[in-house]
Amino acid sequence: MLDKRILFKYYFISKMICIDSLSIAIKARNLNHSDIARLSGVSRQAVSLWFKSARDGFAEVKSAHLLRLCTALGVDAADLAQPLPDLGERRAAIRAALLWDRLYPDLEDFAAAVQRREPKALARLVEAYGLYGAAKAAGRVVWSRFPDYMKFLPPGRRQDLERVWRLHLAPMPR
Repeated sequence: MLDKRILFKYYFISKMICIDSLSIAIKARNLNHSDIARLSGVSRQAVSLWFKSARDGFAEVKSAHLLRLCTALGVDAADLAQPLPDLGERRAAIRAALLWDRLYPDLEDFAAAVQRREPKALARLVEAYGLYGAAKAAGRVVWSRFPDYMKFLPPGRRQDLERVWRLHLAPMPR
């Protein structure tokens, strides 16, 4: 629990947060600006102002609000202060591999959908990188939810992946 003296001490200090990092946290938890306002103890207009008044991708937020928001989201304040890694030219290649049909508007929405374990997003990840590659990125959910999302895979690829999935589940001989 935070000491009230510490909280009071930081209340009037403003901190800079990276809007892109906050956007990712919002998308990953399927929240909107009203939810963020409620969690941080400010008005919805204040949250909109954070996004509109951001300079060079950073917005100024009072420390007390930032602490409440970070506690509610379960992230460290330093994570919201740091900009996202720049993928550079790799971003276009990843976007082409995963979002060729615009299943999701951008890579951030796609990543949030994978984190929420949406079947279409998991299927696209497996289609692009295979079961083992997708499992490295998304974890065991790729194996456990395969029957749920296999219907979203192209038929030829689905048959191949289904064989790999069955082999993976088969018990090892002693």
